[in-house]
Amino acid sequence: MLIAHISDFHVFSRAPETSLVRPDAAGAARKVVADIAAFRPRIDAVMLTGDLTDGGSTEDYALLRDILSPLSMPVFVVPGNHDKRPTLRAAFAGSIPFDDAEFLHYEAEVGGLRILALDTFVEGAVEGRLCRRRLEWIEERLARHDRSPLTIIMHHPPFPTGITELDHMGLVEGADEFGRFVAAQAGPVRILCGHVHRPVHGVWNNAFVAIAGSPAFQIELELDPAAPEPGPLEEPYAYFIHHLGEGGEFSVHTRYVRI
Repeated sequence: MLIAHISDFHVFSRAPETSLVRPDAAGAARKVVADIAAFRPRIDAVMLTGDLTDGGSTEDYALLRDILSPLSMPVFVVPGNHDKRPTLRAAFAGSIPFDDAEFLHYEAEVGGLRILALDTFVEGAVEGRLCRRRLEWIEERLARHDRSPLTIIMHHPPFPTGITELDHMGLVEGADEFGRFVAAQAGPVRILCGHVHRPVHGVWNNAFVAIAGSPAFQIELELDPAAPEPGPLEEPYAYFIHHLGEGGEFSVHTRYVRI
């Protein structure tokens, strides 16, 4: 099975809310989608881990749906801090099995792979949180999990990347308890995130974690904790293709798209 992991499109129909977002964000996103659609062998599913739009309007999501329209495989999404729950829910209600009236959580399956989509978004905030209700949702579903492969998708990374200023904007509540749930799993767990605008891999509580880059803008690598917040840089956009084996083994390939 092949899974494409993309993130942080930040597309907008009128004007961006974020000053760093490139003016041709929709065009950049279309190039990424075209690359996924043309890839052979065929990608089986796409995970889009938040900041789908830069403002969350109905028109923004209509544009996003048009951008994603060349993809014939299932596309699974979670909200980021630039999204809006009501309009995102309305845009994807026909294809995403949302199972919570307030949060955009859901459980799905594709080709034997179980997917848990976790909503870490906090209205009006950049950072992410897992409140008690959200922790109870993920705990209950993880308690039912067996040894089969599991992928959790979320926007805010639950682990520190070493980019200090961005780590302060990550998952600032609930990460420790969530990590204990993840560490207790008997089978392989992959966690796919966004938010950092850099391609990153890590291991956290025995789970493999990946953060996809952003075609809207990518951030320079700055690992000096005393440095100011890193700025954008010009480099090819990177997304990930996960090659999953039947026995739970997997490899992750970095796919570059010049935008």
